[in-house]
This record gives sequence, structure tokens and C-alpha cells, in this order.
Amino acid sequence: MILHLAAILSAWLQYEADGQPHARVVGTTSCPTVAADERLLPMHARAGAIEGFNDIVCDVAIPATAKRVRIGQRTLPAPVARLERIVVLGDTGCRINGLELQNCNNPVDWPFPVIARSITKLHPDLIVHVGDYLYRESACPPFDTGCAGSPFGDIAQAWTADWFAPAAPMLASAPVVLIRGNHEDCTRAGPGWFRYLDGGPATECEQISQPYAVDFPGLRLVVFDSAGGDDLRIDGARLAEYKQTFSAARKLTYNGPDDRWLITHRPPYLNNNERTAMGSTIHRFSAVLSGHIHLFAGLNVEGLPPLVINGEGGDNLDTMLASVLTFGLGNLHSADAPFTEPRFGFGLYTRIPSGWLISLRNTTGNELARCALTRRTVHCTAKAL
Repeated sequence: MILHLAAILSAWLQYEADGQPHARVVGTTSCPTVAADERLLPMHARAGAIEGFNDIVCDVAIPATAKRVRIGQRTLPAPVARLERIVVLGDTGCRINGLELQNCNNPVDWPFPVIARSITKLHPDLIVHVGDYLYRESACPPFDTGCAGSPFGDIAQAWTADWFAPAAPMLASAPVVLIRGNHEDCTRAGPGWFRYLDGGPATECEQISQPYAVDFPGLRLVVFDSAGGDDLRIDGARLAEYKQTFSAARKLTYNGPDDRWLITHRPPYLNNNERTAMGSTIHRFSAVLSGHIHLFAGLNVEGLPPLVINGEGGDNLDTMLASVLTFGLGNLHSADAPFTEPRFGFGLYTRIPSGWLISLRNTTGNELARCALTRRTVHCTAKAL
């Protein structure tokens, strides 16, 4: 049965744990059929309606060579054929948590909807989100007009407000690779994450998921789940889990392209559990991309792959953390001072002969800085205003 277009709430193309592109749909009735070129592919139900989630989620694998993907008259992005331009962003939701109240109705205070439209205009080949989608955790107080009427908690309406509605333009423009953030751990929005966005089959919330790899021409992305745990306190059980997970990640670096990026949420060099567990596995990667800290940063740490943080996608900025980054990396023998830019925006990564050029963009897509991600280093230069 083909789902009526009016019943489709959201649709996108996502690279999943099998390394292949999948079409995903959130709807209200039954799962539709996807047309990939001339091939008709019935979607299967990933998750049905339950308390708090009055929708269904559908999924089907798409041939990697498909040139046109459609659901009725709705066109989805086609799988990546050439990878030349990647958008990286993260930490995009609007914070409503106790007295931490972001103005979700003001695009200056919460610019993710503007950012999503700006990304669409750049026509990327791929979009990578490094985690943290749902920040609406508690009810908006009656005295606050900036978040008045906002849904909250791990429910369908809050996921729509923080992710599906604002992200719709960019989800229509390019395939995505999605990383789990700490806001999607099992004490917060984990059940919704596994329902809607996790790269594996829908399941009960897991404390940590196994890593997986997605190959593109000349580049391998290894998706690493760092949602759980603690940034500072070493936890014995979590440390053991991270050691096992890094061992699994190491196996994903064999064969394939020489350019390999570890994509995760928490910056592993600044997380005691990960830093202790990663061992020599980290040397298998040419770069590490993360979020979690709400700014942009390019960092070189002696003997380790460069770290790029794209956490400036919409939640309240961490404008005071540049010094914390410098101190934390100083303990790890930082090769140079980290470059930081605490303004809202996203990164546009463009392939160049020696590696990748990162164009740091503001909310409307104007360039703030440029970084060369080459030869296992990252060097950035701010654009003169």
C-alpha cells in the first residue's frame, strides 16, 4: 500500500550500520513503497505507534547506484555518487531544561532552522550530524514567552519541534550520516533515538552501540557511539565498554581508503574514559570529528590525529570554553594553540588534492574561517571582518 503524501511527516536518506543507504519515513498510517530508479521497494515497519509516539517509522535499503529515489511525487536525495562536499554540524536542538531557557521562537537565539535552509543552498553531497538533537527536556515555565507552548520530553511532538521540522530542508537536500549524542542516552532521549535515527535495527535503548563503517569514494567514516559515560569521571564499567568498542572500531579500519575519519559525539581526547580506552586504535584514523562542546574548534595534539569539533549548530554556545580546551590539551602536549570560533554555524568540507578544506560558515552561510585538514593536521585562519 502506498502511503498518502499527506500522511508522511518526514522522509530522508540515511547511511546505516550495514554501510548502505536506506530510505526512512515517519508517517501516520502504513508504510509506503519507494521507487529507486525503476525498481519498486516496499518499506517495512521499523517501529509502530506506542505511548508518546503516535506515528510509525518505515525503512528500506536503497541500491547504492540509484540515481532517483521517490515516494509518490516526493523526491528523496539519491545515494552519494561522488563525495566532494560534506556538511558537518551538531548540537542543534533548543534548550529547555529547568531554568535554562533558550528562545526557540527567535532565529537569532535558536538558529537551527536558518542553518538548515542555508545548508540546502550549498548543495552538499553528504550531511554528517555529530549528535545531540533533542534539548527540550522540561516544560516551558508559564512566565517565559520564548518557549511558550513547546512540547518537551522524549515524545514525538518534541522530536518534531527540535529535529524533524527544522531539519526538513536539509534532509531533502542530501543523504545523512547521524551520530548519537549524550542527549540521546538512555536516561534522556534514547528511546526516541533508537526509534527514529539509530543506524541499526530499532531496539530497546542500549547504553552503547557497536561502531560501524560507511565507505565513500576515497573516504571511510567510522561511526562511534560515545553517548554514555562521563566526561571527567572514569567509570570502570564504561571504561571496559569503551575498550571493547575501540577494539571493534580498529577492525573497521582494515582495508579500504587511507583517509579514515572517526565520527563521534564526545571529543575523545577530552573524555577520560575514551582517552584511557582508545590506545593505539586512534592512530588508525587520519582525523577525528566530534561535537558536544558548543563551538567550532580545530585542534592538533602531539602524536594523535587532528580533532575538529562542530558543536555550534543551534544550542546555547559555550563561549567561555576556549580556555578550557587549551588547558585540557596542554595536559596532552598540544602541538599548538587550538583554533576556536564560538559563533553559530556549521562546517562545509570540500575535497582538495592534499585533503580537505573546511569552510566555517555562519547561520546564513557566510564564511567565518578556513581550515586545511591535511596530512594529519588541521590549521585554521579566521576571515577578516
